[in-house]
Amino acid sequence: MLVSNNIMILRRPGMDLRLLKEDRRHGTPEFPFAVYAMDRQTGETILDNHWHDEVEFLWVEQGRATFQIGLSTYELEEGDVIFVPGGEVHGGFSDEGFSCSYRAAVFRLDWLAEGRDGIASRYVQPLAGGEAEIPLYYDGATKTGRRVAGRLKRMFRMGESESDARELRIKAELYSLLADLIDRGQWRRAAPGRSVSTYTVERLKEVVAYMETHFSQPLSVPMLAEIAGMSAGHFSRMFKIVMRKTPMDYLNQYRIRQAAHLLQNTDWSVAEVALESGLTNFSYFSKKFSATHACTPSQFRKKFRSL
Repeated sequence: MLVSNNIMILRRPGMDLRLLKEDRRHGTPEFPFAVYAMDRQTGETILDNHWHDEVEFLWVEQGRATFQIGLSTYELEEGDVIFVPGGEVHGGFSDEGFSCSYRAAVFRLDWLAEGRDGIASRYVQPLAGGEAEIPLYYDGATKTGRRVAGRLKRMFRMGESESDARELRIKAELYSLLADLIDRGQWRRAAPGRSVSTYTVERLKEVVAYMETHFSQPLSVPMLAEIAGMSAGHFSRMFKIVMRKTPMDYLNQYRIRQAAHLLQNTDWSVAEVALESGLTNFSYFSKKFSATHACTPSQFRKKFRSL
């Protein structure tokens, strides 16, 4: 990661998102904007399903990939762009036989509405508050898609530049992008009422938050389904659609991540770590940990402490 004068640029093969809701700060409090460049190989998970309060524009530079926003799926090719509203669960994976290079711009939408003028109240604030909307998908073969991608590419170049005016230029480019969408009739008032899919995703987010704060306790699908206000069968189906894994697979993978953290940062025995992580079956814990990290818990601790 390169941090340069309040503009953050991340370059690495993939993103390991530890929590469904990101705790990463995008940019700085003074300049809440960050750009990211990613490269993934064929058939790999590009982005674990997660959500954050910021909005995100993501465009594919090379290759092909499938991305999910809420319960909707988009197959993107080179030049295509998606927009992820704040709070929406999203993720992606490269298609079999295709690698994928993509870039993303993440920023707080209300940051563009800080000015006390009619522009903010008419256009930005309604978009930030969910009273207005813009498309989630932009076809790179269309004029609008090419226009949006062009704006994003310029923002990325500005983020890498050493110009003293780059922050001003980036914010101006964001306003220009919004103006382009308004000119092309892509900004519109949202229909009243919440969609069933949005409501379902909101309930699943509450369940995931519960899982991540109660992972050390015994949890079951019926218990989690009750929190979501769904039948166990419907809850399991909806969870797998949104998260691309079963509720217990997600929970146990989270527990393994917590166990790795405890092995690195405490002197507890491996058995104590397993219990504290919510995995009371020691044989199962060792098997799952070894499958995840390609070594036993004891070997993992030894390897970490030798660094």
